[in-house]
Amino acid sequence: MTEVPKYSLLEIERRWLVDLDRVDLSGAPCREIEDLYIAGSRLRLRKISGAQESTFKLGKKYGKRTSLTEAVTNLYLTESEYGLLSSLPGTRTRKRRYALERGSVDVYVAPHAGVAVFEVEFESERAARDFAPPAFVTREITNEPALSGLSLAGDEY
Repeated sequence: MTEVPKYSLLEIERRWLVDLDRVDLSGAPCREIEDLYIAGSRLRLRKISGAQESTFKLGKKYGKRTSLTEAVTNLYLTESEYGLLSSLPGTRTRKRRYALERGSVDVYVAPHAGVAVFEVEFESERAARDFAPPAFVTREITNEPALSGLSLAGDEY
């Protein structure tokens, strides 16, 4: 794919597994995220619950353009629209996202409780390549399909 699909943005990110014994998340802002990866598609239905409100969106990832870049589109939904779509078949995951100064840590609650992933989004591929991850990460998983959000929503890991 050479062109970015209409209405999509390029997401440039890197991801690492986290050693939770080496990071203090106690004071970090936190949101709960529930994802439904809709069967037979590249669509993800998401509910983000914060302290004051919830956000609902339907997203699509188009597939990697490079090892660090992927085109994505998000459509924001009402709660009732989310409710209608949430009965679709697929795999589900629930996690807590902690906001840190240089990225975020997702700690999975279900189905793989305790798996933690540090994620950073970048303005350019050069910035992504030059980024030095913090000491609490173990190994990079940016290009490991077995540790993607979709895979972590499944029963196997």
